[in-house]
Amino acid sequence: MAKNKTAFDRVEFVMMDKEIDVLKLANQLLYGTPLIVNFESFNDVEANKVITFLSGVTFAIDGEIEEIQAKIFLFATKQDYKDGSLRKFVKDYKQ
Repeated sequence: MAKNKTAFDRVEFVMMDKEIDVLKLANQLLYGTPLIVNFESFNDVEANKVITFLSGVTFAIDGEIEEIQAKIFLFATKQDYKDGSLRKFVKDYKQ
């Protein structure tokens, strides 16, 4: 019998650059894929525009945003946080 995947197993890691389609990221969130997005290659203005947009999508799907570190964020539904795997990853990463 296959083990159920945790929310962390479904995470998509994204290193933002000018080629990334933000609407594609929004669709991934809408279809239940948690995203960890790294904005280190963006200046603050560019990063804030994308973060604002993805924050709106996250709000619309009853989600939460977690800052992992400066310019790295986790976007996921509240349901994704329930199994504890995302919170454990964030806690371990911050240590």
